[in-house]
Amino acid sequence: MLVIIATPIGNVEDMSVRAANALRDANIIACEDTRTTKKLLRLLDIEVHGKFVAYHDHNGASVRPFLLSELQQGKVVSLVSDAGTPLISDPGFKLVEACHEKNIRVTAMPGPTAPIMALTVSGLPTDKFTFNGFVPATLAASRKSILQTSNSQLTQIWFSTASKLLTHLKTMLSIYGNRRAVVARELTKLYEEIRSAPLEELISHYEKSGPPKGEIVLVIAGELGEALPKDSIQIDVLLKEALQRLSLRDAVNEVSILTGMQKKQVYGLALTIINSKTQN
Repeated sequence: MLVIIATPIGNVEDMSVRAANALRDANIIACEDTRTTKKLLRLLDIEVHGKFVAYHDHNGASVRPFLLSELQQGKVVSLVSDAGTPLISDPGFKLVEACHEKNIRVTAMPGPTAPIMALTVSGLPTDKFTFNGFVPATLAASRKSILQTSNSQLTQIWFSTASKLLTHLKTMLSIYGNRRAVVARELTKLYEEIRSAPLEELISHYEKSGPPKGEIVLVIAGELGEALPKDSIQIDVLLKEALQRLSLRDAVNEVSILTGMQKKQVYGLALTIINSKTQN
């Protein structure tokens, strides 16, 4: 039997009794990182007798046959990620899929998961939502992914990183318009913060304060008709900010990707901004 076990996303006291017992009784504990899981078990004073096996995206193809063989022999394998619920932007999907193909029982010990916690505290509609995983790292890829959700009326949930947060918020503003959004970071931890505001206000805040620390979940309102139309988004604001930290060429390229405008148009606006500064 394969047991999918949710572990705390920050506060170790969120570990359930059932999950602790399942880890204690497992023959094999398949971990995203064995060091992280062993540290958690030490903090919770959980003594296990099973074997620890590293199982993650990079070694999945080679380790999966071993786990399946053990499962077919009647062993109990507990699958955990570094934090939260496995398979939610974590490895594990292919193992579960293979278990179903081989008629191996799969069950779960439910528990903490950052996307759902962020949604519940966001104040945005919770009846219908979409979890999109991490916003892609590059501007072009992130714009493409966000564009795919631009007309959805569902609340959107994304993972972001501190270093990319401001860029992600600007891309969302350029595509979604000035929708209400929530930045939820360090959930269940000492410095937990839930910041709710229209996208423009969030951008202004992080431009002044700098990137926040910790793990970040973004929750964005769906398309309800109240967002600014795309052509009213202040392209010049994005350009002025980009020109302060980038060369003219790089600033034009970035804003072109963020907004979808042709580089020629963005270049013309950039020259207007630069000439205006020179005259003043």
